[in-house]
Amino acid sequence: MFFSKIRVMAGLLALSAASHSGALAQDQKSDAPAEKSAEAAAAESIDSAIDFAKEVTADATAAFSAEGATEAEKLKGFEDVLSEALALKTIGKFMLGESRKTMTEDQLARYDAIFPAYITRQYADQFAEIVGRPLEVTDAKKIGRRDVIVRTQFTRTDGSPVPVDWRVRKLKSGDQKMIDIIVNGVSIMLVKREEFSSFIANNSVDALLTQLETEARAA
Repeated sequence: MFFSKIRVMAGLLALSAASHSGALAQDQKSDAPAEKSAEAAAAESIDSAIDFAKEVTADATAAFSAEGATEAEKLKGFEDVLSEALALKTIGKFMLGESRKTMTEDQLARYDAIFPAYITRQYADQFAEIVGRPLEVTDAKKIGRRDVIVRTQFTRTDGSPVPVDWRVRKLKSGDQKMIDIIVNGVSIMLVKREEFSSFIANNSVDALLTQLETEARAA
């Protein structure tokens, strides 16, 4: 394959205790519910992201283990799962980087048409050996206002661990989507962004589009 595989307002208000001790005490009481509410919202967001990562893993496993399905059908099922789970527009724009600004409407349409199939095929190649294996959630934390990183670990058949981090974002629509899946510490978004930029610099946008089309349709 031409491209390489994937190998990933807190502040304190300082007041004078001597002159405002009573007011400060009252402020702390009034702030407590808001703080508790924010903590509860963060915990709910993390729990929701964990559930989403587990759901995607379960759906992917079901696709890859579909009884009576051919290998091509299993792959297509897995790609469908990822197409639904990934924030494809967000990921696609990020991977093009600055090159997107100079592309024609026809080139953008061509890219948008082939990108979903291309990127899900990339993930399929990476996940084939771990989908269906035991998944353990090792950690989860909020990143910014909308993202949660869910850290998990799969166990290969030989017993060796495979760390996989899922970056889940809550979109304005309220839906949750994966914006990155980091395997063994390597982010496909960052890797592909670098590859795309280098390829375009050494060749052309049209050459990149042709390469993506070729890889997306490879058996």
